[in-house]
Amino acid sequence: MIEQTDMVGKGRGAMPDVTLTPVRINDSARLKESVFRDMKTSEISAYIRSSIADSSVSLYIASVTGDGISSICGLAGLYGIHPVHNNAWIYCRFPEVWPADDDQIEIIKRKIIDTILRIAFFSMTLHKVSWNIAISDIRLGETAEACGMRQEAVLEEELNLNGVYVDAGMFSLLASEYPDYSVAFVPFPKGVIAVRGSSDFVEGVRFYPLFDRIEDPFDRTVAIRTGVADSLGVVRQEIRADQIDNKIALPTEVAKAAREISEYLKKARTKFTVNVRFSHGSDFQRHVWEEIKKIPYGATVSYEDIAMSLTGNDRVAARNLTRAVGSACSDNPVPVIIPCHRVIGKDGRLVGFASGVDIKEFLIEHEIFGYFGK
Repeated sequence: MIEQTDMVGKGRGAMPDVTLTPVRINDSARLKESVFRDMKTSEISAYIRSSIADSSVSLYIASVTGDGISSICGLAGLYGIHPVHNNAWIYCRFPEVWPADDDQIEIIKRKIIDTILRIAFFSMTLHKVSWNIAISDIRLGETAEACGMRQEAVLEEELNLNGVYVDAGMFSLLASEYPDYSVAFVPFPKGVIAVRGSSDFVEGVRFYPLFDRIEDPFDRTVAIRTGVADSLGVVRQEIRADQIDNKIALPTEVAKAAREISEYLKKARTKFTVNVRFSHGSDFQRHVWEEIKKIPYGATVSYEDIAMSLTGNDRVAARNLTRAVGSACSDNPVPVIIPCHRVIGKDGRLVGFASGVDIKEFLIEHEIFGYFGK
């Protein structure tokens, strides 16, 4: 189940929650009542059955919840999903009578389409999503544009509406252009630091060394488009911040994180103020990350020191937890912001950094040689 749970004050009340769930055959009766009133239930069931069997189609029931009541507000998804070209087309069918106030309908539509785009780009890792919209449907075209899509072309007699062929505007969006989730790249002497997240939070920081190919498909696409990597996704040599093409607008919190990391690399910052969201991690790992955040700039502690803090200075228990602490450090989703590079071996050796011991050494030496201030 995928949810858009933020509440938006609009018109006469708060916006209902919008939820998308994979369509099932037993949804046929509910879809007939709200979306496919001109079809028989058996026809809807057959349509759903064929869609489920088709690997190039992925459909979802869209529902709104308000005052404890859930109502269907559409069937939406992707079709023509191409595993080689990594593209697909948006499908959507909305009800004739909406289970929401008139002033909320356009917001609900945007939330539905935005969620489909998130599924396409971040669950399916598709490269491009397109949507054919009848030229006469100005409001739906505005919905596409509000979601960051742009009209690429006008297709002659592309759609059949009630037996009449009509022209369609073809709207498209690339994964790297998705407006509310992206990657910023901050150059440093050994490569680039990728900061990933949305307008509200950062959820990933990765190091990509010079001359290495960026393996993550989304990061690689953005890196190529911004000039950080060549056409094969290999990090270019000696990238400077002013050489990065920032034509892709960055979400607010990502831009903030990139700016703060850049200041850190210039020795003008010792702490970070960005919002972080952990998309994974056990309770124990999160406790470890909280302890790591307490390590001062320029200082180092051992894995056993962290374990001692977590066990109330029980040395026996701490020794048993040391390996688990190391594993939590390796799984840290936001290195630098959560400074796991400051955790070292008990004997002072630099070990256990997911991005490589050479980068860990660089970060520690960078801090040891002092904070210059702004």
